Amino acid sequence: MNQNLMSRAERRRQEKAARKQPAPGEGAQARHLNIQALKAQLQQAASPQEAQQIISALVVQGLPPAAGEELAAYAAEYHEATVVLQAGEDAEAVTTVVDNAHAWADRTIDRSPERDRRACRAGCAFCCYLPVVLATAAEIVHLATWLRTHCSPEELAALRQRLADRSRQSVTSASPSRAQTPLPCALLQDDRCMAYPARPLKCRGWTSLRREACEQAYGPGQSPSQVPADAYAFVMGNAVLNGLSDSATQAGLDGASYDLTSALARALAMPDIVQRWRNGERLFEACR
Repeated sequence: MNQNLMSRAERRRQEKAARKQPAPGEGAQARHLNIQALKAQLQQAASPQEAQQIISALVVQGLPPAAGEELAAYAAEYHEATVVLQAGEDAEAVTTVVDNAHAWADRTIDRSPERDRRACRAGCAFCCYLPVVLATAAEIVHLATWLRTHCSPEELAALRQRLADRSRQSVTSASPSRAQTPLPCALLQDDRCMAYPARPLKCRGWTSLRREACEQAYGPGQSPSQVPADAYAFVMGNAVLNGLSDSATQAGLDGASYDLTSALARALAMPDIVQRWRNGERLFEACR
C-alpha cells in the first residue's frame, strides 16, 4: 500500500516490530509484503462491500479504526474507477472517472472532525505559491479538457504563457544564487483558482488550520515553516488519489503523478490528449 495511505497503520506496525527486535531488514520486508498482499486482496474483492468486510475483519483483529477508514476510501475509489475505466474506450470515461473521484474525495474530506477549524477561505492563496504540485495523469487530462471547455482562446493563451513563465522560473531558480520570488500557480487569478471545480486531489486534501502559518510558510519572500494542517483531509484525499491511480494502472493506463505545471502545459498542446491517454500512452514522462 502507498506510504501516505497506510502511514498511521505503518507507524503502529513499526512500533510493534521495534519492541520485538527483529533481525535487521527482516521486519521491514515482512511489513512491505503484508501491505502489498492487503492491497491486492482489496483490489481483487468482488465488490466494495466485500472489500469493506475484509477491512472490518482487520479492524476486529487490531487494525486502528482510522486506518480502516482510510483503506475503505481507497477501496471504494479503486472499485468505482475500475468499473468506469473497464466499461469501454469512450473518452467520456475520463471525465466521469475524475469527476467521481473528486466528488468522493470532497464528501470524505467534509467528514473531517477538523472541518469547522479550517482557515482556508476564498481569496486565501498562500499555498498556491508552492513550487511543485503533483496530479495524476487522469486529472491532468481531465483538467486540460475542462479548461478548453470553459475558457476563451484568449484565456487559454494567457494561461499557456503563465505556465511557461512558471516552468522557466523553476529552472532558473534551481541554484540558490538565482533564487526568485516564487510565481503563483498558473491557474491562480485574483487569488482565486480559475479551475476550482476541476482542481487536483492534492489541492482538495491540503487544508490549513491557521492562516498566519500559511502566510509565513508560503507568502512571497517568506521562509518555509510548519503549517498545522487538517490531517484527516490530507490522508483521505491521498487515499482517494491512490485508488484512482491504482485503478488506472490496473486498466493499462498511466496512473502516475506528475508536476502539474509542466504536465498541464503539455496536455494543452495536444488536442487529442484524452484519446491518447485512453490508448495507454505515457504522455508526461518528462514532467516528473
